Amino acid sequence: MSKGLIVLDPGHGEKGNPHPTREGFYEGTQNFILGCHLRDELESRGFEVKMTREKVTDDPSLQERGQLAGKNGAILFLSLHSNAPGTEAGDRYSKIRGAETFYSVTDPERNADLASRLTEAVVKTMGTSDRGIKTRRHPDNEDWDYYGVIRASAQSGCKTALLIEHGFHTNPEDSAFLQSDECLSRLAASEAEVIDKFFS
Repeated sequence: MSKGLIVLDPGHGEKGNPHPTREGFYEGTQNFILGCHLRDELESRGFEVKMTREKVTDDPSLQERGQLAGKNGAILFLSLHSNAPGTEAGDRYSKIRGAETFYSVTDPERNADLASRLTEAVVKTMGTSDRGIKTRRHPDNEDWDYYGVIRASAQSGCKTALLIEHGFHTNPEDSAFLQSDECLSRLAASEAEVIDKFFS
């Protein structure tokens, strides 16, 4: 018997957001690889998993990604990303690193608990800094989430919706981890363990 359906959303498309630290690596592709590892880890633990991107070349809209969770009765929507600082970072641009998780404002207590556990696991596995857990509200309606994928998930019925920034692909240490298939496999295993314990 399935423990429930989880929707994984590897952010962006195949060549979305190149790693400036090493040519040929992209946020969109590395998070797709992470998503595939995480899918396998979750399925081995008894969950059903749907990916918003079934192929690395897929790039659905933000609304389509989030709504996949509600339409299919998912217990969790999890969007997988890596981060980059704004241009205002100046000469600190490549030095900024760390993981952080944004969670839906529609079920803040439950979501904050899972976000905290996942961030802790990511920080420990990657050996990076902890930038905390956060919400971000839409400027037009404070009851809505700012991020389109989280908002679409929550409004379609899946209120356990999170977006993880797995370090900074602009930082040499974080990006080196994200460029390693073995490291991504370890990261997926640590996240799957947290998710399994949370929902069990």
